[in-house]
Amino acid sequence: MGVLADPFARRMLTPSMVGIVNVARHLPTQISARSVTLAGLAARVLWFDAQVTRALDADITQIAVIGAGYDSRSWRFRREGVQFFELDHGATQHEKVRRAPGPGPVYVAADLTTQGAGEALVEHGLDTSRPVLFVVEGVTMYLDEKIVKDQLGGLGKSSAVGSRLAVDFYPPRATGTSLNHRQNRLQRLARFGSGETLGLTIDRPEAVELVAGSGWDVIEETSLREAARSLVPGESGLPVDAVNEHKTLVAGLRL
Repeated sequence: MGVLADPFARRMLTPSMVGIVNVARHLPTQISARSVTLAGLAARVLWFDAQVTRALDADITQIAVIGAGYDSRSWRFRREGVQFFELDHGATQHEKVRRAPGPGPVYVAADLTTQGAGEALVEHGLDTSRPVLFVVEGVTMYLDEKIVKDQLGGLGKSSAVGSRLAVDFYPPRATGTSLNHRQNRLQRLARFGSGETLGLTIDRPEAVELVAGSGWDVIEETSLREAARSLVPGESGLPVDAVNEHKTLVAGLRL
């Protein structure tokens, strides 16, 4: 759809995902342009990208991506003097290293359900005397609330004053439109067999309270729909007004 230029992602895709991408590329434009899933995904990626850009422009030289998966920001946002960290399961990282486009982040293997992300990052070289941006994208919905609060709190305690947090939250299933409900069912079907099941679902006021209660000063809160309207180019034709307004994006600052 011409929304995001990512020359690194394709080489890290699994064979099954390559097949899905090929199918999507050959769909008629009028069909792909109606995809609420694509609109929401574009909005989420662009919002987190904007948080990374702001952090780099503020001279933050450490970026830690939590639950990184096949994230490509370590290469897309590479700058002299900036160190990226990626934390995820060891098995996922082993496969990513095999597919990755050359040297990039410091890989940190950890299980978020049993290990503190902040402590693991420090053990692998995160400098606690300098600010860091923590990117927590597409993660909280697979954990329970206590783990999320503990992990966000641990990240704050492991970082210097001036550090930043960018995190998103999935809404309760009953919220949203009938179109959003159909989209959610399709996404659950796509996750079938992956071992990923929904844990924390939360509305925006509760999400903001959770972040603040974890020791972060909330400096931005928005819905995914609002992000889509402001960040997704109109020429993409994507249905930004249909994106679920109950999905929440929160930015925090450590004072």
